[in-house]
Amino acid sequence: MELYETTKKLDLRSAICPYTFSKTKQALTEMGSGDILQVRLNSGEHMENVPPAVLNLGHQVLDIVKDGSSYLLYIMKQ
Repeated sequence: MELYETTKKLDLRSAICPYTFSKTKQALTEMGSGDILQVRLNSGEHMENVPPAVLNLGHQVLDIVKDGSSYLLYIMKQ
């Protein structure tokens, strides 16, 4: 069961930085205000960089959930 009704989902576990952020940013630009993006990321550099970068763009990080060996990042576009 999902925590949020997501508009779009990205699985970026196999991506490398800065690709993880650029794909997240691109997806957000294609979405409408109030839409929710779910991004699946690996731990480490991805989780250290993507959430703060999303906040710097003015979007809201709703939740970060550990899901096995990865994380689910829920972002609401502002």
